[in-house]
Amino acid sequence: MTDYIIFDMDGVLIDSEPIHQHIIYEVFQQQGIPFGKSYIETLTGMSALPMWEKVKCDSGHPATVEALVQFHRRYFYDRLPEIQMPIVPHVKEVLSLFQSQGKHIALASSSARNQIEFFTQQVGIHHYFDLMMSGDDVEYSKPNPEIFLKVAQWYGLPPEYFTVIEDSTNGVKAAKSAGMHCIGFQNPLSGGQNLSQADRIIASMSELL
Repeated sequence: MTDYIIFDMDGVLIDSEPIHQHIIYEVFQQQGIPFGKSYIETLTGMSALPMWEKVKCDSGHPATVEALVQFHRRYFYDRLPEIQMPIVPHVKEVLSLFQSQGKHIALASSSARNQIEFFTQQVGIHHYFDLMMSGDDVEYSKPNPEIFLKVAQWYGLPPEYFTVIEDSTNGVKAAKSAGMHCIGFQNPLSGGQNLSQADRIIASMSELL
């Protein structure tokens, strides 16, 4: 474990993947896109634009990518007031421990910045992070390493100084492509993610204590 830790958010800090996947499934139904849960699991870790580019390409849907992104975004925000995201067990203890050890903690998520702000405030962990890098801050989504390299650039350090904690296939690929150490968190709520490229795999955040 290095002194600079980068956490993904969805599926690592908050157990949001089932909610996101269910909303995507509802959007698919409303848009007449004939894909189910197993397909949706392959989208885990991707930000909105590349996700909908892939869905449009795979489904041949006639709407523009921009229209699909906006429909999904409006649908999600209409539902937001009723959503109470559960925090992943032991996350607060881990963040508190790392902070007490003098580690530098960042968040790098493909989610939109306002979602990151909303949910980290909602579960009471916002104050632990030096930096929050969002899907709005990058051109390319995971598995591209851009988001992690931007975190390293912000700190002014080479990638090998960082440990990334990820729960998705795309996230692990991005971390390793960035040249960073990676811990794969096997969250059963994130679906059948392949974390085999990670340097270490954990089944509970308590293992980091």
